[in-house]
Amino acid sequence: MIEVRPENGDESPLQRLLHTSEFLGATSMGIMLHGTDGRILDCNRVAIELLGDPIDQLVGRTPGDPQWGAVREDGSPFLADERPTMVTLRSGELCCDVIVGIDNPGMARRWLSVNSCPVTLDDGRSVITSFVDVSERIQKDQLLRLLTEVNRIAMLASDEAEVFQQLCDVLVAKGRYALAWIGAIASGGQGGVDIVCAAGATDYLYGEMVSWWGSKESGLGPTGTALRTETSQVINDLATNARYALWRERAAQFGLGSCAAVPFSIDNKRAVLVVYDSHIVAFDQTVITGLEALTKEVEFGTAHLRSVQQTKTAIEETIVSNDVQRETERARAEVEQRFRLAFEDNIAGMIFTDLEDKILEVNHAFCQMVGRTKEELLGVNSTPFTFPEDIGISEEAHHRLLQGESGPMRYTKRYVHRGGRVMVVEVNRSAALDDEGTSLYFVISERDITEERALTAELSRQALHDPLTGLANRVLFVDRLSQAQARMVRQGGLAAVLMLDLDDFKGVNDAFGHHVGDQLLVSIAHRFNQLTRSSDTLCRFGGDEFLYLAEGLDSPQEAEQIAGRLLDVFTEPFFIAGVQFEQHASVGVVICDGTRLDYTELIQDADVAMYEAKREDKGHHVVFAPSMRQHATSRFALIQELRHALQAGELSMHYQPIVNLISTEIVGFEALMRWQHPEKGWIPPSMFIPLAEMSDLILELGSFALHEAIAAASTWEFTGIQGAQPYVTVNLSARQFHNSGLVPMIEKAIGSNGLAPERLTIEITESVTLLDIAETLSVIEQLDRMGIGIALDDFGTGYSSLSYLALLHPRIIKIDRSFVSPVDESVQNDALLETIVSLGNKLDMTMLAEGIETSAQLERLRHLNCELGQGYLFSPAVPASEVATMINRVPGDWE
Repeated sequence: MIEVRPENGDESPLQRLLHTSEFLGATSMGIMLHGTDGRILDCNRVAIELLGDPIDQLVGRTPGDPQWGAVREDGSPFLADERPTMVTLRSGELCCDVIVGIDNPGMARRWLSVNSCPVTLDDGRSVITSFVDVSERIQKDQLLRLLTEVNRIAMLASDEAEVFQQLCDVLVAKGRYALAWIGAIASGGQGGVDIVCAAGATDYLYGEMVSWWGSKESGLGPTGTALRTETSQVINDLATNARYALWRERAAQFGLGSCAAVPFSIDNKRAVLVVYDSHIVAFDQTVITGLEALTKEVEFGTAHLRSVQQTKTAIEETIVSNDVQRETERARAEVEQRFRLAFEDNIAGMIFTDLEDKILEVNHAFCQMVGRTKEELLGVNSTPFTFPEDIGISEEAHHRLLQGESGPMRYTKRYVHRGGRVMVVEVNRSAALDDEGTSLYFVISERDITEERALTAELSRQALHDPLTGLANRVLFVDRLSQAQARMVRQGGLAAVLMLDLDDFKGVNDAFGHHVGDQLLVSIAHRFNQLTRSSDTLCRFGGDEFLYLAEGLDSPQEAEQIAGRLLDVFTEPFFIAGVQFEQHASVGVVICDGTRLDYTELIQDADVAMYEAKREDKGHHVVFAPSMRQHATSRFALIQELRHALQAGELSMHYQPIVNLISTEIVGFEALMRWQHPEKGWIPPSMFIPLAEMSDLILELGSFALHEAIAAASTWEFTGIQGAQPYVTVNLSARQFHNSGLVPMIEKAIGSNGLAPERLTIEITESVTLLDIAETLSVIEQLDRMGIGIALDDFGTGYSSLSYLALLHPRIIKIDRSFVSPVDESVQNDALLETIVSLGNKLDMTMLAEGIETSAQLERLRHLNCELGQGYLFSPAVPASEVATMINRVPGDWE
């Protein structure tokens, strides 16, 4: 079972695939996607051409639409519930190589070889149907069978009348024509045409006036013209052709759509075979050539009968005269030549076999198909080059026909070409019968369908695998998970579903484009594949999310070990297009024992655990606990409220002063976002900023913070140290810092507010710089040229090296509060603080200590020559309205 769900927008991957020219441009297969009730959802260009209707008329129709008038190869109606699409929809099983005749109004009957494959959409089981036009092959097979049958009739009949009548009977019964009759020029010289014999809708003939004289209107139709000109005549639409105006109304009453008239002779007298079909455009050149071959066979058969009768009359039991014998042999040779041309020139592989299934005759197409010469094939059966597992298929069909079962038998089998290539062929096997219904020999036609099968298999593969990474997609994953759950119910044991999400991956796409992001995903998938156990399933669930199904576990701890191995993949950097990426991920783990059969619930729980991992600390795993569901619900509700808050004006910026630790004078402010919820009161940034970082909302919040802070800073004025005006620092997330629109946005904001660029400092964390050092340096250089400084936040808690500091050369290094808070409590921590401050001073960078809360901490930082600081000792963050009164406060008032 294949499952297909939309990823972006309303269009599913298969619907996109239907319009992907790279895949479908080279195939002659029509492909349709059906909904849960069988109605057509979409189709490709080839399907539109084969079915003869525009897509707006196809979409919404069911396979049982009476407008198509589907029939089986024997001409019987193809009931709607028995058609491949509906069988697959009902059973969930594949249907392959089913022959369906389509009668669409305004078109000739078209024969299609149909395959149907089960899929699953969001709302239930559906079907992909593919089909190819095999009309030419069906026509040639039919004509070959008719020619074989007429040849038998002509050889066995006792008189001319029997030959003529059986010809008409065969055309109606096996050729599936609506009416067939033979006419001859009537005696009396009045231009009339006598009906010699007829079969089918014979009542039509009793009201038809036909002449072969061109001077009469009744002589201008196909019958009279064929007799008069001795050339075959075709009218492929009786309702519109002016030559048939005299009989048009009567033809419509009997449901006749087209006709052909083929002249021949009966004992040197002109005669005509007239055949009617209920469809229009039923007679192309292939069909006319076949009908002409039939009449030649009839001429030969009747000539043979006459010659025998004449010989019996002239001389009893004597040999036919040399002249008659030569004429008979010449006629026979001509018929045999026509028959052989139809046999040899057939694009399908053709075989005649005896009752032991040994090959009597074979055409060139079959020799090429199996890579053997005609001499090698005659007198043997097909066993030596049949795929071993398929030998029984041919033997069964052969046996069933010998037992009298009606044909043709249709099946598929595999051959092994002399060169070793295995091919799939579609076989039609019929028995030639005598008057008692006993098999005389077998007529077999075979068509190579290897490429069609390969295309169908590729379509199925693409529906089960991610096209970018080649990993299983969610369809295959869900199927494997369902199977694993069923096994646990029967056998016990444990399994685990692990969901892995790449941290800050969107920043890669924003900074470098999706083509680089795609290459990174492929590299990650490759590393995952190297550690995936053969019993497990690895899936790209969508975007930057992966699912891992671990089966056959002995304990939950094994699942955690697998999570650890997945995260170990990210210990080494990735190199894409010459750029080094330090990528990390978070993993959620859910243990399953077969008691919960809802796969969506298991995947959702793994997703909840994964977000808990992100919330706590990116780059590690969390095992699901039921209490997490409530947390997930709360987080979802909070992020929706945050979206509303941004529009409703509930967000504002507060400003915490940055102080010169020697003079205690204010030199700037850090802009910090605050959320005043109308019902919940103040919500701390630690609750909503991480949620925003998991969505595009972080970009909107970052833009809001920048514009508000720049606007506020442009109003601050005071006489500070050496008369400098206070600057403002704004924190940016990784995604906003690597957004291509950042620098133009800042340039526009400071220009519209009249803020000097040097009064703006952008704060970034070490993780932002490590996402892509080259891109980071590029953005810093652009900001530096504008005069805007960079502050490196939370220094000492990440991965920075001295080489990175030298490259970035930030204006300010902010020492994390974890090094400042215990300054008077830990000798070891005090030594680390001293080292950090000394390092920054030696690199000629301004050091700023965060989280200063006591006078002792202030004194220690002064002693270490730390220049700047901020913290509750001085002031918490205050609303913008209070900054003006704070700016010019007397230095020293803080303590």
